[in-house]
Amino acid sequence: MKLLRLFGWRRLPAFLDRFASKHLAEVLKSIGHPPATAIERFSRGRNAVVRCLILADGSSLVLRVYFANPAKQEAFTHCYLNRRLAERGFRVPAIHLRRVFPFARGEFDAEVVIEDFVEGVEINDAMQDDEALRRRLVETLRRLHSDRSPQPGRTWTGRAAGDPLLKAAAKAPVRFARVRKLLPEVTSRQVDRYLAWFRDAVTRRTVPDAYELIHGDFNRGNVLVTPAGEIALIDLGTTVYGCFEADLADARWMFPERAWWEAFCRDYFADQPQRRDRFERNAPLFFANLYLTKAARQAAGARKALEKGRPQAAEARCARGRFYWNELVATIEGCGRG
Repeated sequence: MKLLRLFGWRRLPAFLDRFASKHLAEVLKSIGHPPATAIERFSRGRNAVVRCLILADGSSLVLRVYFANPAKQEAFTHCYLNRRLAERGFRVPAIHLRRVFPFARGEFDAEVVIEDFVEGVEINDAMQDDEALRRRLVETLRRLHSDRSPQPGRTWTGRAAGDPLLKAAAKAPVRFARVRKLLPEVTSRQVDRYLAWFRDAVTRRTVPDAYELIHGDFNRGNVLVTPAGEIALIDLGTTVYGCFEADLADARWMFPERAWWEAFCRDYFADQPQRRDRFERNAPLFFANLYLTKAARQAAGARKALEKGRPQAAEARCARGRFYWNELVATIEGCGRG
């Protein structure tokens, strides 16, 4: 079944194209929109089964497709989160349609979601000195993290989930192995020592009594500034109940300069000394997990690039993987010196 679903995923873009040619005009009419004059891929930051619809009146919508998987419930989660966050005053895309369509040869069903296209620009370097923007970013995270649950994961699906750091520890050996294959300078002794540190840090941490709702991928590409100056959140596929430290580790790289980060933390932890204490205790572990995950992802990307005969792309992946590995080393060695 897993193998069948893997090949199905590879055919989802083709399903999306067939859907667009056979059903899109009727579906758009049913929700009160004119036909699409163009269907475009996003240049970056979106996956292969997301399209931008340019409509006859000049407006735009976003078209997504998911497997109708009763276990993962991805389309339901997408719609649930957008609606819930909108009700709480967050700027997120409004959903116009969620409907199931048969997949090719009846192997699967697919769920199509159509949502608003959010006008806005990604966070960029020119915005670094905008103090009002920084405070809006902080307020967005603080409000998001104020939603708490006694259980981690996507509790709205009714499925239990384990502690996110225990999951990270379970995945760590595979991720370290991928990085070692990518970078010849990484030794088995390093991997063994850093893996032991990671596991020990996970074991020694204090497990929270409640988990915060986190974006899970809080980066420049998923945070837009609208023409009205609002912060809009998009691509909520990683949003779960987890640990707020994970979002702050992501936010650290919005603008790498230390002065910005210190001001961001000062704003975020204002009147929350207990949360600051928790973050300072746990931050090295969350940063290490972030760097390891990103380095392993670059390793996987480099391997695929080589398989496709793209050595320059593989080298670029290798360089990014080395950067994240060096950050991981600095984080862990820094704890040892402390």
